[in-house]
Amino acid sequence: MGSENQTMDHVVPLAREGKSTRGNVVPAFQACNRSKNLTTPAETLLDQIKTKEA
Repeated sequence: MGSENQTMDHVVPLAREGKSTRGNVVPAFQACNRSKNLTTPAETLLDQIKTKEA
């Protein structure tokens, strides 16, 4: 995995009042970060589970 495929992701997005703090910023693949959009990781996981069940 090259560093060009990596980015930093806000667990709670800035648009949802998340902060750029150590506890809210994690490394992520660019594609995953883009697909997460304005959701939290928990919301994204629940959406994926619902999609697989449908």
